[in-house]
Parts: sequence; C-alpha cells; structure tokens
Amino acid sequence: MSWNTLDWLDLILRWFHIMAGISWIGGSLYLLWLDRIFADPERAAKGEHGEPWMIDQAGSLLVEKLQLEPDGLAKTHIWFKRETLLTWVSGILLLALVAPLPGSLLTGAGGQPINAVTSTVIVIALLALSWICYDLLWRSSSSQQIALPLTLSLALFVAVAWGLTQIFTGRAVFMLLGAVLGTLMMGNVWFRILPALKEMKEARAENRAADVALCTLARHRATHNSYLIFPTVVLMLTNHYPVIYSHWLNWIIVSLLLAAFVGGRHMVVSGKAGLWALYSALVLVGIAVYLVAAVNPSQQTADAGSVSFATARGIIAKHCLSCHSTVPADRSYGPAPGKISFDRPEDIKRHAKRIKASAVTIKTMPIRPDSGMTKSERELLGRWVDQGARLE
Repeated sequence: MSWNTLDWLDLILRWFHIMAGISWIGGSLYLLWLDRIFADPERAAKGEHGEPWMIDQAGSLLVEKLQLEPDGLAKTHIWFKRETLLTWVSGILLLALVAPLPGSLLTGAGGQPINAVTSTVIVIALLALSWICYDLLWRSSSSQQIALPLTLSLALFVAVAWGLTQIFTGRAVFMLLGAVLGTLMMGNVWFRILPALKEMKEARAENRAADVALCTLARHRATHNSYLIFPTVVLMLTNHYPVIYSHWLNWIIVSLLLAAFVGGRHMVVSGKAGLWALYSALVLVGIAVYLVAAVNPSQQTADAGSVSFATARGIIAKHCLSCHSTVPADRSYGPAPGKISFDRPEDIKRHAKRIKASAVTIKTMPIRPDSGMTKSERELLGRWVDQGARLE
C-alpha cells in the first residue's frame, strides 16, 4: 500500500519532534552540569574558584559564572527557548495527527469510539489543569521543604494515570502523560525561567541587582525540568510497547517508572551521594517488570465461562471479515491486508494470538474507529483465545 500525505507528515513530524527534543534536552543538561561544576564544594575546598576549561576540536573554551549584581550581569544572553517551543508544538501536532488512529485518542478504554470534540476538551483541560496545579503546589512550598510537594505531585500523577485509564486506551494514556510532563517543562521555561532571564537583562540596563526571588524560582524550575526529562523520554518510547501500556495495571506500572527515572536522574545529579536513589530506581523498575511478567489476568478470563468458536467467528465475521478476506467487501486495503484472511476456521485459529493482540489488547483493530465493536465482544474474543482458540 503506497503512502499518502498523512503518512509523510507523520514521519516528518516525528523526525522534527525528536530532533527538537534532543536540542532542548542537551542544552538543559549542559547548563545544569555547569551549575553543578561551579557549586562543587570539593573544588572550593581545594581552592579552585571555578571557571571550567573545556576542550573541543576548535580549541579551548572558558566558561565563567557571573553573579546577579549589576557588574556581574552579562550583556549577551543565550536563551534556550526556541528548542522548547518547537518540541512542545511539534508534540501537540503529532498528538493531533495520530488521534484518529485505532487505539489512540478517539478510542475509549473499552474500544468504543470517543467523540472528537469530547476528546479534545478532555486533553486541553488535562494539560491546562496539570500546569495550574503543579505551579500552585510548588510556588506555595518552601524551597527547603520538598518532601510534601513531591509526595503530593506523585500522588496526583498516580490519580491522573488511573483516571485516564478509565477513559482512554493504554497507548493513549501513555501519550497523554508524556504530553503532561512536556507541558510542565514548557511552562517552566516560558512562564518561570524566561521572565527571570528578562529580569536579568533589564537589571543590567538599569544598573541594579536582579530580583533574587524571581531568579531563584527560575533556578528551581530548571532543576525540576532536569528531573522530568528522563521520565518524559521513557513515556515517549514506552507507548510503542503494547506489553507495557496495554497491561491492566498500566497506571501502576507507569507511576513506578516515573518514580524510578526521577530517582535515576537524582543519582546523575548527586553522584556517589545519590547511590541510594539508583538502588531505589532499580527496585522500582524490578517491581514494574514483575507486574508485567507475572500479574496476568488471562487465567481469570479463561475461567470466566466457555466461549464457543461460533461466538468468536460471529464477532470476526461482523467486524473483521469485510477486510481480512481473499474476497473483501471493503477493498480500501486490498485483498487480505497483511496476508491475513479469516475465510476458513483454521485461518482464524492460526491467527488467534494476533487477533487478541490487535482487537483485545491494544485495540488497534478493527481499523475503522466507527466499526462498532463493543467492549463485551472484545472480551469474548480474548476469552476464546485464552481458552485455547478451540474450533468447537
């Protein structure tokens, strides 16, 4: 099947989104690395006052940290803002582009279609409320007391993850949670960090000290962004792995992964002092792996009542046979897409596991969102496969 304009647009947007994200993440990590180098107490104890020398192919580079006093504010400011905006905008456009695809934002948790307007309102409200709640929570907390806001933030994330699984499919949930984290990071840059940089520029022009409170808030939010980078990348990649996002405990698994990679980032920032965070992260990832591998509801569904082949075949004939046949009624995708046809009972049995994966687990089939396959029909198909896909 030849590609159309939307296929090319999807690929180009993905290229752009990833490259913009790499630029943003690279700049963010570099700046925080510099801040750590300047603040290193071991260097101060050795009498090193700290401009780090770096060597690249063009020669030696000297980096110096200036204070907030008028004489210490630089004339030239490099603002890493375009990478942030381009990453977020391309991500939102990509989210909108894939929304109509099966198993995405227009597919409900049970496989039923969701109205486009309803889905759009939910997504906009989710992103807006996430930023508002996050910003209020951390602005009202002391910079020295982070245990409470950190705990509340994780609790809110778990609650949002669970709530989304009641509305959308697992894949859509992972995409939306990634969009939430990306929105928080973008909000930190544009609403907290850039105003502080503007204040520094104006303070220099007016020959006065910059607003310490505003600059301190910006520094804290930059630190937050560094901790959110790893979980955001994990969510971007994990929504390509159905075994994780389609699991019935996916909201717990994604919360464990978030906490684990926040801990991993803390170890990177703290060095040897943060080894406890690395050990904690490994434990959390281990729990997530165990849940995916061991906690499986298949046996429960297999014991929920026998499903006959006639029932399964009736569902397949109703929703799948119009395309997956050597003589399809719907010729949009040609005869037997993917060389998979369900004309004979033995064909259905041979592809039983693929039927469950596509129609029951990740809900990407039937490919038409308006196919009308109900949640109960998907459950019946899944039970038939779990019971051995018997032709009787």
